[in-house]
Amino acid sequence: MSTDKLKIVHFIRAPLGGAFRHLMDLVEEQIKIGHELGIICASNHIPPSSRDQLEAIRPRLALGLTSVPMARSLSPKDLPNFHKLFKHLSLQKPDVLHGHGAKGGVFARTIGSALKLRGIEAQRVYSPHGGSLHYDSSTSAGKVYIRLEKLLRPLTDALVFTSAFEKAAYQQKIGLNATSLRYKIVHNGLKPDEFKYSVPPDDAADLLFIGELRHLKGVDLLINALHDLNKTSKLTLAIVGDGPDRSKFEQMVREKNLQATVTFHGFLPLNQALQLGKTAVIPSRAEALPYIVLELLAAQKPLITTHVGGIPEIYAGYEKTLVQPDDQQALTKAIAHALSHPAEQTQLSQQLQNHLRTKFVLPQMAQSITQFYHPIQSAKDELAHASWRSGQSNLSAQNRHT
Repeated sequence: MSTDKLKIVHFIRAPLGGAFRHLMDLVEEQIKIGHELGIICASNHIPPSSRDQLEAIRPRLALGLTSVPMARSLSPKDLPNFHKLFKHLSLQKPDVLHGHGAKGGVFARTIGSALKLRGIEAQRVYSPHGGSLHYDSSTSAGKVYIRLEKLLRPLTDALVFTSAFEKAAYQQKIGLNATSLRYKIVHNGLKPDEFKYSVPPDDAADLLFIGELRHLKGVDLLINALHDLNKTSKLTLAIVGDGPDRSKFEQMVREKNLQATVTFHGFLPLNQALQLGKTAVIPSRAEALPYIVLELLAAQKPLITTHVGGIPEIYAGYEKTLVQPDDQQALTKAIAHALSHPAEQTQLSQQLQNHLRTKFVLPQMAQSITQFYHPIQSAKDELAHASWRSGQSNLSAQNRHT
């Protein structure tokens, strides 16, 4: 494998959400660096906005954009697609197959293993992006997904985690063998032009939620908190996004007679969504390292969110401002405090934006992941870092003795 120019193919099932944003940003940067890129994704259920993004980048993909039908779960119907993709990649002879999310990880690692039998040594890289790791291993579905992840572990050359939390979850549920399985934690990064100050109009809603409408994101907690707060005041809420539980949340709003104060906007581009509310609330029950939290903080949007997943890593040094997950009473209090202390929230949002500028930038993310693909170079980097740490430790010891 040459470090000068790599042939890299990324796999993802559903081109939507944070995993898709991560993949597209990474592909863009890797093309700029000078590598040859390809994307393989599902051909079914692609949102129009994602299709537009894929078509826009297609001319720059030296290894092409390939789509085949993919169900969320493994199915016998995957076998013809596996064979089709195997033949396609046998001709391309890629250096790296990088799977994103559970299904993308299955395809990348199994096809990569089949290619090795043909003498094509492609690195099999996997980024869970939460995925299977969100499942409780005590549930029936969790047992299936965790078992599958354990079966795929020997077919994995390297793991890229977006947060230390994600790495710890993999360690606990799947297990890491430090002698044979390489891994690295690389936080998501933002583009320079995403760091700005977004000022909503005066008639914007008091509160704003942006994200997938599903139980995991805690939208029900936010609706209940709004109901409690509106017993003494009249607050408004804009909900931006779509998902499998949208009808359930709309029913909640009707049952609590909140139709006049809650508006469902569906999916919107971020720039439009930011204008719809003054204070953002992301009350997630589980997360990996959510882009929406990074995007809101980069825009200096006052934000109330939870101490879950990789969010404390984003808030490093400011963790005390986070709310405990799945706690409606704590969420209600946090919203009331934020709205009654606007100057404090403005100062905090400025501090968090400055923090992100130094820790969560896209070029740094892409370089770190791309360098990690090459095991020899990665080993040299890790050895150099270990040597530096040892030198720092020795220097500290000398200083203590003098």
